[in-house]
Amino acid sequence: MRTREDLLKSSTYWLTGVQIEVFNLLNTYMEENNLTQRQVAEKLNVSPSYVSQILNGNFNFTISKLIELALLVGKAPIIQFETIEQILKAEAIQMKAERTLKRKKSADLIRSKVEIA
Repeated sequence: MRTREDLLKSSTYWLTGVQIEVFNLLNTYMEENNLTQRQVAEKLNVSPSYVSQILNGNFNFTISKLIELALLVGKAPIIQFETIEQILKAEAIQMKAERTLKRKKSADLIRSKVEIA
């Protein structure tokens, strides 16, 4: 079984995440502006099949094309690099906060039921 650290060290994990994000950006932009794949392709100066590849998740783009796409949909492409250790630590903190919140909600629910009874 792979650990979370192993997963975070996988280039496929990160590529898939970026592909999903790009798909969501492009799909939302197309829906909000009532654009076809052909119209988006013309704006990006790419073939309609390239846009289709993006929407199907079968693409690996250059950084310049990623920036063009982000700017087309009105987004700034901010790239940030962190160590795997920083990510794992941030996730651990987030998980702890979520567990604490869940326990608090459970305790509040129990208290409210006791007060009603």
